[in-house]
Amino acid sequence: MLISKAQIIVKGETGGEGHEARQLLKIVYEEMPDCPRCSAPMSVRDHFWRVLIGMDGVRREMRPRRLVCTCETCALHTRPQRNLPQGVVPRRQYSAEVHQAIAEGRRDVTCADNTIHRIYRWLLGLAAFVLSCGLFMPDCENVNEVAGRMQSPLECLRNIAGGGENWLARVVGRAAGRGGGLHWV
Repeated sequence: MLISKAQIIVKGETGGEGHEARQLLKIVYEEMPDCPRCSAPMSVRDHFWRVLIGMDGVRREMRPRRLVCTCETCALHTRPQRNLPQGVVPRRQYSAEVHQAIAEGRRDVTCADNTIHRIYRWLLGLAAFVLSCGLFMPDCENVNEVAGRMQSPLECLRNIAGGGENWLARVVGRAAGRGGGLHWV
């Protein structure tokens, strides 16, 4: 799984009477990444369909690319890697913006309560994975104790990732590049 910088453009709208509104998105990638194993250039093999639901609850369909390594001796020459744009969480239907809103405890998300609970449980697992692997080095020795009080794993992860607007997208990008670490969360 590769996460790349890309620009997502609305290509068109679909849906009509009796159908829910959907948007078709076009992904414009900034550059072609190098192979994570051998550093050789990669090439596009094909594309696949992917659904993404944003903060507004609208289903968006896009076609990210799958890449293979150009080096014939590399293991990734025959194993295509999905190349998702930033802001898309691998193997999750909702966008990183929705996941971040749930991690911050906001209630302006247009999902059902059981979906919010399921995403929150997944985020706790992600925080435990990232903190235990040391993908972000904390400033203190005990990651659970900062300034004399206990923090939740998500709060600690946000502080370690630097906070800001897209802190969860940075965490996901780093965890996805760690040999498919998000698959085990």
